[in-house]
Formats: sequence, structure tokens, C-alpha cells
Amino acid sequence: ASLLEAAFMTGLERNADIVHMATYAPLFAHVEGWQWRPDLIWFDNLRSVRTASYYVQQMYAHNRGTHVLPLTMSGKPVTGAEGQDGLFASAVWDETNQAFIVKVANTSGFPRSISLVIQGMKKYGPITGGSRITLHSDDPDKDNTLDLPEAIRPVEDPLTVTGNSFQTKIGAKTFAIYKFFSKPGK
Repeated sequence: ASLLEAAFMTGLERNADIVHMATYAPLFAHVEGWQWRPDLIWFDNLRSVRTASYYVQQMYAHNRGTHVLPLTMSGKPVTGAEGQDGLFASAVWDETNQAFIVKVANTSGFPRSISLVIQGMKKYGPITGGSRITLHSDDPDKDNTLDLPEAIRPVEDPLTVTGNSFQTKIGAKTFAIYKFFSKPGK
């Protein structure tokens, strides 16, 4: 469910000019008394656990940007349409951190090669580094539990970027956020 939420949220972000607010419900669920899935936080009388859906929401909240940027594949928005290999994507510019942020959800069962080319760099300056945050599970029905609270969690690693393009592979059933910084020291 969390991967489909990530794919759905790329559409919310891509259409931020008309989508002003979104909500998530239900937020909390007791492990012995719930009505439906997905929920963000599960709890019993002593413990609580963040779900993979919680982490998707958190990843978007911490990487929201200030300006929506166009992101296309063969001239079309990346919406999982035919010929887009199960990929959904959106891009933003974060004025505060001087960063391009690209979110990609690979809903297919296969890894996909992607090439990101950032155009119009004169306004922002050269890319000086980056990072990638990934959320992945081989089993779409698996989630964090009270006994295994970190089975699925975001993992961040640095990226080496040269120029304005970046080639990588995104794993099957993976949500990834790529951040490209355009100022030294960021």
C-alpha cells in the first residue's frame, strides 16, 4: 500500500497549483481493534510502531520544496502511463536548501534504469552533490510490526553527481527521493 501512496502523491505534488490540501486517515490503530488498513501508526497498550505508509508521508513532508518543476519522460508527465514501465515521478525546487528534489516510485516488479537531466541550470548554479533516500520492501504485504519495528524504513546514502545529469537504477517496488544540491556546503 505504501508504494501506491507514493505513486499517488507524485500526482498531488505535480498538481500543487490545484491541490491545496490532502489528508490521511486513519492515523492510529490498536493492534487488536481496527477496521481497515492502511494506518500510519499501530499501537498496543505499551508500544507503538511507524508503518511504511508513515515513512512515505514523512519523506514527502521533509522534501516538499518551494516550486514544482516539470518532469517528463518522452515529453509526457511520468504518471505510470503505458510505456513508462510502472514509474511515477515529480520534481520540485527547494529554495531554502538550494536543492532539486526528484521523487520516483517504481511500482513494477523489475528494477528500472533512469536518467535524470536537469535543465535550466543558469538560474540555480552548478550541482555540487546529492543524496538518495530509498524505501523498499520485496513483499508488498509486509509492514513494520510491534516486534519488528524497523523492517521497512528509509535509507539515505550520498550521491556523486557530475554536471547536470545523473544515471541510476531504481529497484523494483521502491520509492526513492533524489536530492541534488546546487550550492557548495549544502
